[in-house]
Amino acid sequence: MKLKYLLAACTAFFLVSCSNDDELSQPPQHGDIVGLNIKDAKYIYTSGTNTRSSSAQYRQIKKDGRDMELSWIDNKGDTIRISGSFSIWDINKKYLMFTGGDINYRPTYDEDGFLLPNEERIGGYSYLVDKSTEAIYDLGAGLNGENAVTDNKGNIYVMANMENNMGGGRLYKIHTQDISNLKLELYADNSLSFVVNNKGTCFYGYRYIRPSYGTQQFIISNFIPHTEYGNAFVSHDNEDLYLTAVSGEHESYKLVVSKLNENKELQSQIMAETESLDYWGRPQPNDIQVKWNERRATMLINYYGRTYEYQFATKALTEVSANLNGFFATDRSTYVTTNALYARKSVDKLDIIALENYSIKELDLSSEGIDFRSIYTMEGSDLLYFAGFQYSTSQSVIGTIDIDGNVEITESTPNPITNIIQIN
Repeated sequence: MKLKYLLAACTAFFLVSCSNDDELSQPPQHGDIVGLNIKDAKYIYTSGTNTRSSSAQYRQIKKDGRDMELSWIDNKGDTIRISGSFSIWDINKKYLMFTGGDINYRPTYDEDGFLLPNEERIGGYSYLVDKSTEAIYDLGAGLNGENAVTDNKGNIYVMANMENNMGGGRLYKIHTQDISNLKLELYADNSLSFVVNNKGTCFYGYRYIRPSYGTQQFIISNFIPHTEYGNAFVSHDNEDLYLTAVSGEHESYKLVVSKLNENKELQSQIMAETESLDYWGRPQPNDIQVKWNERRATMLINYYGRTYEYQFATKALTEVSANLNGFFATDRSTYVTTNALYARKSVDKLDIIALENYSIKELDLSSEGIDFRSIYTMEGSDLLYFAGFQYSTSQSVIGTIDIDGNVEITESTPNPITNIIQIN
């Protein structure tokens, strides 16, 4: 399907660059929104009582330290205050994704002057925003960019927004090679999670898709007899695709790691397996969880409270003695950097497990004089990032924490920060 392409005029960029940060008036009528004044932004944050409040304001901190409002740009070059609530994701080095309401909504009335009902898309409206040109692209569907993946051709794989996931998720592929003709393709259906490698081979549920066969779906159940597959993962260079599985029968099960080989037919080769697991009952392979250890370039695999480490070089699968169960939790209480796993114990205390050797220590931040309101990670970084409030200056602050507990404030603003996104 061809998507509507919204092009920001050069005059819009010039006017935005020269605009000040004072109150941006919302005119009764404005032109079509075609851009976002995002160029050279380092952070986007929401300032207000909460992210859903009508008083919440979207702001940004530029790379040169300027703190200014984040605003739409219309086709007349005017800046328009953002209204409503949006979810925002930093997809890759080129694009942001916004999901929320229709940014170009215009009320329509019948001949008697009565407001006609608005036919909204299920799951909302999603837009890609080019960070360098500030142009906006309407994706024609409501998407959730939280776990978006980009392959080596620039295609973006993203799940539909939860309102679309009735009875199972939908995975879409966004073709971005021709920006004047962006295409959104339904890539896989009935899946709540997925893994895609650089070649675009996609594993989800009990099926896989190979790009050379279009969107034809293949069943993997015949790869290894008496095997049920769980989570998938990719190699460190994002080239090779691996599957985890539970193999066996009659209460004698093994955890198995296999590698997919892409020849004329996709085949699975067992790379490693454990001794028989002390587990009674029918195993649930969907409970297998995986997480990268960047420092050792290994994959951590958790299954029913036991964590194993798969080493790509030696093809060894060994159990880790440290208790890593908390780091596979789905809540926001754990954080993974390239050199450590952090687990929040209380408001100001974190357990740190060094990924180099799995040693454990406690980090106490209570003496820093900062209310650490938001903690997050950045891909490829060995630092933990935070947004909070510094009591001594009565300023909202943004900064970093290293593995030794050293806290560095990098930005400050008088505006309260309720949610923050760091831009790649």
